Parts: sequence; structure tokens; C-alpha cells
Amino acid sequence: MLEELRQAPEGISARDLGEALYLNRIEQKSLKELLNRLQGIGLLRRHGDEFRLSESRRALVGAIRQRRRKMISFVPDDSSQRARGRIRVAPEDLNGAFDGDRVVASVSPHARDNERTARVEMILKRGRLRVVGRLHHGFRESWVESLDEKFPFDIELEGKRAAEADEGWIVVAEITGYPVAGHNPTGRIVEQLGASSDEPGLDIQIVIHKHDLPHIFPDEVLEEAEAASPVVTEDQIEGRLDLRETPTVTIDGETARDFDDAISLKKLDNGNFHLGVHIADVSYYVRENTALDQEARLRGTSVYFPERAIPMLPERLSNGICSLNPKVDRLAMSALMEVDRRGVVVNYELRETVIRSAERMTYTNVNKLLTHADDGLAMRYASLLGLFKTMEELARILITMRERRGAIDFNLPESVFEFDDEGGVAGVLRADRNIAHRIIEEFMLLANETVAGHFARLKIPSIYRIHEEPNPQRVIEFAELASAYGYSFPVEGVSSHDYQRLSHQLVGKPEERVLAYAMLRSLQRARYSAQNIGHFGLAAPVYTHFTSPIRRYPDLIVHRLLRALLKLGSASSGSAATQSRKPPRNAPIAPGELELMAEESSERERAADAAEKEIDEWRKAVFMAERVGEEFDGMIISVRDFGFFVELDDFYIEGLVPVGTLIDDYYRYDDRIHALIGRNGKRRFRLGDRVRVRVDRVNVDRHLVDFSVVELNRKKGRRK
Repeated sequence: MLEELRQAPEGISARDLGEALYLNRIEQKSLKELLNRLQGIGLLRRHGDEFRLSESRRALVGAIRQRRRKMISFVPDDSSQRARGRIRVAPEDLNGAFDGDRVVASVSPHARDNERTARVEMILKRGRLRVVGRLHHGFRESWVESLDEKFPFDIELEGKRAAEADEGWIVVAEITGYPVAGHNPTGRIVEQLGASSDEPGLDIQIVIHKHDLPHIFPDEVLEEAEAASPVVTEDQIEGRLDLRETPTVTIDGETARDFDDAISLKKLDNGNFHLGVHIADVSYYVRENTALDQEARLRGTSVYFPERAIPMLPERLSNGICSLNPKVDRLAMSALMEVDRRGVVVNYELRETVIRSAERMTYTNVNKLLTHADDGLAMRYASLLGLFKTMEELARILITMRERRGAIDFNLPESVFEFDDEGGVAGVLRADRNIAHRIIEEFMLLANETVAGHFARLKIPSIYRIHEEPNPQRVIEFAELASAYGYSFPVEGVSSHDYQRLSHQLVGKPEERVLAYAMLRSLQRARYSAQNIGHFGLAAPVYTHFTSPIRRYPDLIVHRLLRALLKLGSASSGSAATQSRKPPRNAPIAPGELELMAEESSERERAADAAEKEIDEWRKAVFMAERVGEEFDGMIISVRDFGFFVELDDFYIEGLVPVGTLIDDYYRYDDRIHALIGRNGKRRFRLGDRVRVRVDRVNVDRHLVDFSVVELNRKKGRRK
């Protein structure tokens, strides 16, 4: 119907439209009612008996995309509307719509918090919704208990296939009838995942389905990957800068399998540093509009779980010819930068190169070399020790430069899992972050800024990594919290220097972790955009992602743009002081298409982050399920009206102390000081307080851990 309306810009009557759609008399009556409804919500305009699509942007046609229960977007069909950025939908504005449904939505004309909002007015067509859940059998019927928080309904099963799986099996159900008037939805089982969520690896399968992560490469994609030469040929090297004799190394984690960045470095006679950041030339192998390219764009990013990865590219490429493995020739895109003693890039050159990495190094071993912790290791890598010392010297210069500029570094720990011989979680620890990590971080940041600055000076449309200024209301809320701990924080004109100053004041203080988390929550999330507005957290006027094209699609696009510039003969070198040059007549990729790619990549990144976080939470819940009844010390890291969250000292795990377990008094929530305060005034629980808790309950399926305060448990026991 909408297509017929688009083909009749001057208008079409309900009767003519019905005839074009071959509708009978009853269907034509329903069509008139639908056209009147669409007119009422602003999608259509009427002149006499004729209807036409409205030029107003108040109502749009598009699809609902839902990653988590409250992470809901409306994606309009109109590409120009998509290019304007994300459109959020509140759960109460869905009006019965679910993920994948095609709808008509009214869109707010003005953005709030840099995002527009929409309300679903009409569902045009249901999507193909699949839900992961646990199968149950009753006396006469079977149903699936949803394990997906974005679909909080039991699903009544139709057909005979339900009997093929036993009670408790984890299955995928396809929705065939939606919930209405208090009745549960109906569905059918389309896939059986496993007998129990405790099966090794089944949690990852569940999360893959819940977050709609593409994880199987189509045959045509694998065929294209197989067609790539497994070695670099002389024809491929022709015209490239040959850096195979330049000492170059990769530094990654112990379990890394693909290496997309390598480093070379030397001191110059003038005292400056010549830093080479060499990135795998993925764009040479993944050409535009091929099956490989389309699949990479669909995935947007690689997804990393504790013992498995879902790569953006087939392993034939990601772990093979595109990986900068040691002692073999590899094609690269290199940022060659001259850096002075202040950490400023005074000259740079961007080139297609060929390199040969001398060694595959790990963060642990480089740190041991630099801290003189292993004499045997020092002898083994004696020829490279000077290189690593020079790397540390330059990295510390760059760290100082960024601190002077105002870059924020909260240095918050991440969790890392220890596994037993059977693959079970044996421990949850805080990941170590040493000087070797900082070396690579600083060099990658510098390369990203240099490439972004190159595009900006040439005025070439590109994809940027942006980080907007924090939302004013969140700044006010954080300032109130900081004030409760005796720290001043501005509520107007806040800059990255203000965050940096406070983070320095907090070092070593009991409240450091609490306020660091709160500071992080007050900031917006970094995202991709075709519009450069700078990066607040890095205090960088321009920034992009150039250094990981094996695992991030925006980096691949940046490489593709850079290659196009080099082919056009545009300048590949310059300095921070270089004036704007005349840009090429035609942009390699249209700005509108770049904005769409940026939004797609941001969405896929959010889905990947949510999936990785859920697996972490799931594994932690499994670990704690074996410790019900045990006691631990911890710190209160968040307080709400329904209770407070405690992070344990021994493990990087948090759980909730429900307010109902605080039996010694009636507690009320004071949002000014983020505390639960007893009515008799004798006790309060506030952010940063230390408590001893007992593990009371663990819901592995929902990844929830409930604690209770040990002291109150003992009081309760005495009353018995």
C-alpha cells in the first residue's frame, strides 16, 4: 500500500488504491478505515477523496529494534532520517510492538539528550520474533518460560514438537501469536539448544540468540575468504613502502589470536621519536560491496567472550593473511609519526606498506622486561630490550601530554575469569593493567588522532569516534553526590579537566571506586558519527578509529577512505600545523552513507557490549551459586530505594541487599546523599560504606545475586 502511495505523489483515492491492490468490497472498507487512521496520525494528507503521503516528518514508517528491555530504537525507512541519528522508544510507547515489527511512529521534531524520541502509533507488519526460554510441560499443555528480558511473557506452545524435548530444555521459540487482553503469546519451537543452561558453552549460545548476533558465515563469504592468497605476493608489494627490515613487534594479550597492530620506534638525531603504527591492511582483502564486506557491515564488530570469539571476519582472514603474525610478510596501512619531547606530532606520513614483525610479544612479558622481573626473559629478548625502553619513554611523554590536555583516565578495573580443568569458573579477579598496556594504548590513540586530523584538514567526509559533553542534569546529580563526600565539582561549564582533577584527588581514598563509577555514569557514551564534534573524554578536538580493522567495521571504512585518497594522489603527509588543503572534488563515500554506517556500527557495538556484559554476569552468578550461605566483605557501590548493591573485596562481583532484608528498622531512601536511613536515625547505609554480607540467593538464569547484611542476620537468629 505504501509503495502505491509513493508512486502517486499527487494523490490517489481509496477506491483506486483498493483496485490497485485487488481488494474485495469488505477489504476496501477496512482500507478506508486504515487510511483515515494514517491521516489522523499525520502520515497521510487528504484533499477531497484523494490521499497522499504527508511531507511532514511527524509520522514515519520504519522498524523497531530492541536489544534489551529498555534499549529500544525506531529505525525509519527514510535514509535521511536515519542519518540524523538514533530515535529512542520508551517501553511505555511501544503500544504492543516488539523487536522487528514494521510500524508507523510519531517522531519528536526536537532531540533531547542528543536523541529524538518516537511513539508507535500503528503496527503494520509483525516481524519474525524468536525468544530463548526454558521448556515446561503441564498436564495438557506445554509452554516456554522466557529467559529474554525484552520479552517478559510465558509462551504457550502449539503443535506436537514440544513433546520432543524434555522438561527444562533450553529452546528457541518463534512467536506466532502476540499477547493481547491478558492472554499469553503463542509460539512454536524452532531450535533446541540444550538440556540445561549449565552445559558448557550453552550460555554463550543463549546470549547469541538473545542479542541477535550473526555467528555463522554464509557460504559465499567463506568462499571469498578462501580465495585470498595465504601469502603476500610480489605483485601485491609493488608500489608500497617496504618496511620489512625495520624492527617491528606486536604486543597483545596471551590469548590473542589475531594481531592487527604492530609497532616500530626509534630516536632521531634531533631528539624526537619516529613512531610507526602499522595496521593490518584489511581493506585490501575486503573490497567494497563484496559478500565479505556486506557480512562485516552486518556484524559491525567482533564479540569477545571469556573462551570464545565471534569474529567480524572469517578466521581465514582474521587469523591468517590479515593478522600481523611474526616473521612473515604482511600488507599494512602505516601511520609514520615524528613526535617531539612534548608528545606533539610535528610531522607524519600515511602510507600503504609491507612489514615483517620480528616478534609476537605479550603485555606480561614486556612488563617483566621493563621492570627487570625475569633475567632469563631479558637474555632471550636482549636485542629488543632497548626498543621496549624507548617505547616506555615515549609512552610516559604521551601520558603526560594527555594529562596536561585534560584527558580522563578513571583506571577502573575489569573482570577476568579463572577456569578449572573442567571449564568451570574457578575465580573472578580484577584484570591487571601494566605499563605495556599503556604503551599500546598511547600509541594507538596517537595514530587514531593523527589519521582523524588528516581527514579533517583535507575536509574529507569520514567516520569519527565522538564523545559528546555530559548531560547537564547528570552533571548536577554527580556534583551533589561529590559534595556529600566533601568534594567540589562544577555544575556549569564542566570540562574534562574537572573530571581529571577530581579523579586525581580520589586516588587512594576509600570513596575512590564509588565516585569513579559515578563519574563514569555521568558521562555520555562514545559513538560513531560522520560529524566531528571532538572527543570529550580524551580532550581531543578530532578522533577516529583506525587501528583495528580486523574487528571493527568503522576502522575498515577509514582504511578504505584513506586508500581512496592515496589513489587520488591527495597528500599523505603533513603536520599538526598544516593548513587546510583543497579537498578532492568527489568524496570517496557520500556523507549520508557514512552517517548510516556510523549509526549501524554504534548499534552493533552496543549489542556486542551488552552480550559480553551478560556473559560476565552469567558466569559470576554461576560462580556465586556454589557459595550460597558464605560470608564476604565488600563495599556499597550503589544505593536505590529498593536496596543497595555491594561489590565483594575477594571477587569482582556485585549483588543486591534488598531493603526488605534490613529488619532492624524501617529505612527510607535519601537521594541527596545516596543513602538508606533508618527511621530511628541510628543507622544508615550509604555509598562507600563497608559491610559484611552473606550470599542468600542466586538466580543463574537472570544473573542475579542477593545478599543480606551479616550483622542483621545474626540479630534475626538471636530473636529466634
